[in-house]
Amino acid sequence: MRSVPCLVVAVSLIACAQAPDESSTSAEVISVNRIALNRIALNRIALNRIALNRIALNRIALNRLSVNLLNAKDLLATDDGREVFALTVSCALPAEITLVATVNGTDFDFPGEIGLAPQWLVGRLGDVGQRWVSACMFARVSAHEVVIPISMRGPSRALATDADERATWTLEEGAFFGDAFGPTNEPLQAFACRGRDKAAGNAGELADRDCAAPDPANPGFTLCGMAFAGDCGNFASDRACESFSDRGTFYEECHTSPIRRRHHEAYRDHGHRDEDEARVFTQVITTFATP
Repeated sequence: MRSVPCLVVAVSLIACAQAPDESSTSAEVISVNRIALNRIALNRIALNRIALNRIALNRIALNRLSVNLLNAKDLLATDDGREVFALTVSCALPAEITLVATVNGTDFDFPGEIGLAPQWLVGRLGDVGQRWVSACMFARVSAHEVVIPISMRGPSRALATDADERATWTLEEGAFFGDAFGPTNEPLQAFACRGRDKAAGNAGELADRDCAAPDPANPGFTLCGMAFAGDCGNFASDRACESFSDRGTFYEECHTSPIRRRHHEAYRDHGHRDEDEARVFTQVITTFATP
């Protein structure tokens, strides 16, 4: 008889997500929590969307010691599903928490890393949490089998950086956003815009990071299969994102297609919203690579 998967929380510590202090010099900031490894293909996320949606609707921890298996068991049943579950847990929960699953007598560890939605342990994953976790997952998608450390940055304390990290990971790849938990009868909402250094070429480890690069053979999409939103910032004639952060480390309010400036200004002046404005994401992760 097949055994029932069992999950336990090794440590339960919930932190509040706030805007990052970009001037922080704490050594804790520069760690594997922030220097994430890209390791998954987009189609693995897409193929597991039904199971992802199911677990999003419920808290993943019933109490301090056990996790809600009624909704996670589908993801735990296959290698691909466990990889997606591992990535989801890594993005959502902080490093102090590890989920342990026993599947048919084999133990699997699912450690937290980034901590973008720690509240998921005690409640359902709301829309904001879903978009943060989605942005994190998309930022870590890889078009190649090469594992590249990346610096992920955005308006969340979980993505805070210090001067050392910013001085080491200097090549701007792009920004990632969307919703992996959207309706399963619609295309996956995975978007990427191309950053300044990626638009300029493939310097350093950007050579193995192609998910923000447009696919010449498939217009409208990136080389990873995400929807291409255009170039991110004002280095381009028509940008996808509203602005860069004050300290110049991440993009903010990114649209699913380039902003039409004159059209945008006209609608704004008359108190209306254009189609692009209606499809803007505030949960955006900007990625950087090393030279």
